[in-house]
Amino acid sequence: MRLFALIIALGFVNHLNCYAQKMRTDSLQALLLTEKDSSGIASLLNELSLAHRNSDYAKSLEFATRGYELAKRIGDKGEEAKGLLFSGVELYYMGNYTKALNVFLQSLRIYEDRNDKKGMASVLNEIGTFNKKQGDAELALKNFQKAYSLSAEVQDSVLMANVMNNLGVVYELRNEDDKAMDYYLRSARIKEKLHDLYGLCYNYDNIGISLSKRGRYKEANEYFVKVISIRRELGDKTGLAVSINNLGEMYMATGDLLRGRQKLFEALAISFEINYADLRRHIYSMISETYQKENDYKKAYEFYVKSTNLKDTIFSEAQSKQILDLQSRYETEKKENEIRLLKQENDLKDFRLNQNRLYIIGLGLAVALLLFVGYLWRNRMKLKQQTELESTRASLSESQLEAVITSQERERKRFAADLHDGLGQMISALRLSLSKENPEKNIVDHALGLLNDMNVEIRNIAFNLMPQVLMKAGLEEALHEFATRVNRFGVIQIEINAFDVSDEIPADQKIALYRVCQEWVNNAMKYSGCRNISIELIQHPDELVIIIEDDGQGFDQNSLVMGQGNGWKNISSRLGMMKGSIEINSRPGHIGTTVVISSPRPNSIVLVG
Repeated sequence: MRLFALIIALGFVNHLNCYAQKMRTDSLQALLLTEKDSSGIASLLNELSLAHRNSDYAKSLEFATRGYELAKRIGDKGEEAKGLLFSGVELYYMGNYTKALNVFLQSLRIYEDRNDKKGMASVLNEIGTFNKKQGDAELALKNFQKAYSLSAEVQDSVLMANVMNNLGVVYELRNEDDKAMDYYLRSARIKEKLHDLYGLCYNYDNIGISLSKRGRYKEANEYFVKVISIRRELGDKTGLAVSINNLGEMYMATGDLLRGRQKLFEALAISFEINYADLRRHIYSMISETYQKENDYKKAYEFYVKSTNLKDTIFSEAQSKQILDLQSRYETEKKENEIRLLKQENDLKDFRLNQNRLYIIGLGLAVALLLFVGYLWRNRMKLKQQTELESTRASLSESQLEAVITSQERERKRFAADLHDGLGQMISALRLSLSKENPEKNIVDHALGLLNDMNVEIRNIAFNLMPQVLMKAGLEEALHEFATRVNRFGVIQIEINAFDVSDEIPADQKIALYRVCQEWVNNAMKYSGCRNISIELIQHPDELVIIIEDDGQGFDQNSLVMGQGNGWKNISSRLGMMKGSIEINSRPGHIGTTVVISSPRPNSIVLVG
C-alpha cells in the first residue's frame, strides 16, 4: 500500500511531467533551429530522439540517425556512440533485430575505446534485453551482470535500478521467483526515491506479472490498473501497450477469456499505432490461445497464422543465425585484438629485457643486497604492525567490556531506583491504609488501587528489563509493544513496518537488535526534538536490515562517535559482537535522520543482552 500511496501523491506531478515533456520537446526543436555549433546540434538531435522514444519510433529513429551521422562527420565520438545506442533501441522495437544488434555492437566498441563505463553499461543493458528476447537467458544474465558491475562502479543509481529490474526478469525466466521479486523490490525502492515514474512502471508491471504467476490475481490487478493509469498520463504508448497486454493475459489466467481478449485487442491497436512489431506478434499468439480455449478453432488458426507470419518476417531462422554470427564475430574480434595487443606488449618486453640484460648482470649483487635489506625491514614492520594490531584489539575489547559493564551497572541502579521510588512508596502507603483494625470501605478501595498501581509498576519494570513478548513472539512484536507504550503518552508517534521477518532469529541476536533500536529511539526522543519515528524491518536472504527514520534535528556524526556517553558504545559493542553494521545519514541544520542497521544471519554468535 505504501507504493500505491506514493503513486497517488505524485499524480499531480505526473500531469506536470507530461506538460514539461511537451515543453521540453518544443524547446529542443527551437534550440535546434538556432544552434550553430555542430557538436551542440548532434547532442540536440539525440535528445530529441530520446524525447520521442515512447511515442513515435520512426521519428525517434530519424533524430538518432541524424545525430549519429553528424557526430561521426565532425568526429564527436561521445555523441556518435549515443546516436548508435538510441538507433539500436528504436530498431529493436520496430523488429529489425539484426541491424539493432549491429549498431549496439558499434556503440559498445566506441564506448570501450573511450573507457566510458556508463556508456558500456547502458549498451550491455540493451544487449541483455535483446538476448532475453531471443530466449537466451544465460547470455542475457551475463550481460546484465556486467552492466550492473559497471553502473555500480560509476555509482549511477538510475542505471543500477534499471539493470536490477532486468535481472529480476531473467531470474523469473529461470523460475527463481523469490530472487526475481527481491530484485524488483530493490529496484523499485531506488526509483521511488528518485521519483522515476517511467522506471517504476516497469517494476510494478513485472511485480504484477510475478503475482499473477503465483495466482495472486487481485494484487496483480491492482498493480496493472495503477501502471496503466500512470502510463496513459505520461503518454508512454510503448509501456501502455505492454501493460494492457499483461492485464489481458492475467484475465486469461483467471479464466475470463472475453475480458482478456478485449484487453489484448486494445493493446494490439496501440502496437499498430506505434509500429511495435514484436509485441504485435505476441498478442496475435495470445488471442489465438483464447479462441482455442473456447473451441473456436477457425479464429484460433487465423490468429496463429498471423503470429507465425509476423515471426517469420521479423525473426527468421536466417536472421537468427546472422544475429548469432554478429555476436560471435564481435567477441572473436575483441579477443583477437586483446591477443594482438598482448603479443605487442610481450615483444616490447622481450626487447627491453635483451637491452637491459647486461645491466641486470652488473647490478645483480646490488639487487640481492637490497632485497635482503628489504626482507629484514618488511619483517620488522610486520612485527610492529602485529604488535599494534594486538594492542588495538585489546583496547577495543576493554572498551567493549567497559561499555557492557557500565550499561549493566546503569540498569541495576535504574532497577533499584524504580523499586525504591515506585514500589517502596506504594507499599508504605498500603501498610498505612491497612494498619487500622477495621478499615473502612473507601480505605480498602484505596488499598486495592495501590495494589493495581504496584502491578502496573512491576510490569513496566519487567518490560524494561526484558520484554517477555520479545522471547515469545519475536522482534517485530516486541518493537510493536515498545511503540505502543511510547505512543500512549501522545508526545511522539512511532510507526513499525516489517517485511517477511524470519521467526528463526537467534534469541541473543533478537535481544541485541531490540536493545540497539531501543537505545537509538531513546536518544532520538531525548535530543532531536522529533515528533515522528518510523522503524522498518526488511528480511533479505543473508541479512536483516532495520531502517530508523525521524523528523528531528540532524547532528554531527563525529560528535556521536567521539562522545563520552555509553549509548553509542553500547550500540557499537552489540553490533560488533554480532558482526553487524550501522550507517547514519544526518547533518547539522537539516531536518531528519536516517539510520540503516544490517545484521547478518550467523550460525552461532555470542551476544550480551
